[in-house]
Amino acid sequence: MNILNFKRPNNNKMGRIYFLLIWFLLPGCTHKRIIPPELPKNFEIQTTKIKSAIDSSFHLIISPLNSKNLRAALYPKITGIPDSLDHISKFIATIDYVQSVFQAYKGGLISGNDCQNFLRNNIKDTILCTSSYVKTFVIIATGTSKTGNKYYLFDSNNDFDLSDEQVFSLNERIPKYQPHKILYEKYVNGKIQSDSTWIAFNYSNKPDYILFKFCEQIKTSFNFDSIQYNLTAYSKYGTRINYTEETIFEISDSINKSKQIFENNQYAHLSDLYYLVNSSADGRTLTFELDTNALKKGSTQVNMPAIPFTAVTVKGDTVNFPEDFKGKFVLLDFWSTGCPHCIVDIQTCYRDLYKKFSGPRFEILGIADDPKNKVEKFISQNMIKWPMIPAQSSPILESYRVPAYPALFLVNPDGIIISKGQELNKEKINDVIGNYLNQ
Repeated sequence: MNILNFKRPNNNKMGRIYFLLIWFLLPGCTHKRIIPPELPKNFEIQTTKIKSAIDSSFHLIISPLNSKNLRAALYPKITGIPDSLDHISKFIATIDYVQSVFQAYKGGLISGNDCQNFLRNNIKDTILCTSSYVKTFVIIATGTSKTGNKYYLFDSNNDFDLSDEQVFSLNERIPKYQPHKILYEKYVNGKIQSDSTWIAFNYSNKPDYILFKFCEQIKTSFNFDSIQYNLTAYSKYGTRINYTEETIFEISDSINKSKQIFENNQYAHLSDLYYLVNSSADGRTLTFELDTNALKKGSTQVNMPAIPFTAVTVKGDTVNFPEDFKGKFVLLDFWSTGCPHCIVDIQTCYRDLYKKFSGPRFEILGIADDPKNKVEKFISQNMIKWPMIPAQSSPILESYRVPAYPALFLVNPDGIIISKGQELNKEKINDVIGNYLNQ
């Protein structure tokens, strides 16, 4: 537990009332929150890594190692598979893909062109890599005995040698998706360090692949302004153990029992202040930085103001969001004409939704990752009535952290995000919006 004990002075209630009156009456006062000097502007907390609860959801598919594939050069040679097993399949996942590519290039195993092709937009991340060899792999092997029974084993000690590993029976479904602890290496702060994690997988032989996930989370507790907060963080889909990407943070407190949910580089609401939270890649260190302009900047997390932007619609109208939509619920729909699911949802759900709810209290604002001519053509062909913004290469997409399409946000009449993501899928969205409009 992190006992920070950041406290305000033990003033009585009347003193706080006087403080608030003075604060509001100060000439030239802005909307910025004033932080009492006893509370920190910035602080760090340390976390502990633990095994996470296991469920049946798997989002990472790994195919057997193919020696003819160009990427096979990235992976280590695996030895020690028991002679008693036939029909061997080897599966290798990389924990730090950029490092694995960079060290293969530096080791002369792949060309410079291959390195650039493998990394593409992540090529700049090689500045954080080392040319030394880092054992950043998860290795699993499966095989069949002479009697036809299936077995698996994995490289728990990270030595690429399976001769010292236990052999497990591989049923049609591995009981309870049994997690296994493994060792691996990482490159942090200029040093190669050892670490561990837990993995689980499910096996299918039609076709021959495994469903894979990481099973870890970080956890900590800390006191702030005499309130105890409990924090956990975990991978959104179990596909990685880098806590700067696709990670969900949850904070609950001892007073309100409420839970805050946000992602890395988003806000934690502590007492009456907003802190921007950033994690180290391994999740061991969390940095909290006070931002007195958080409510003005906005965020993409629920219960925060939506990020403001100005854009021009296909029709040429300038939109100032959310200022121009005060008093309305707004469904922000980030989509693309190259996304089949987006098109189906618009055609089979959103058109009916708009016909049912559009009016003085509800609007849809479409933001398309396409040039104007494509959006115009789509609007004409599909009789779209709501405003559309062509936003190809627009900073709006980056500021709203749109990783894939469609991405939906429901914003209330005060400009606050009240729902997003899977809560607004086409099976739920009618009920969600209807319930808010009927309140």
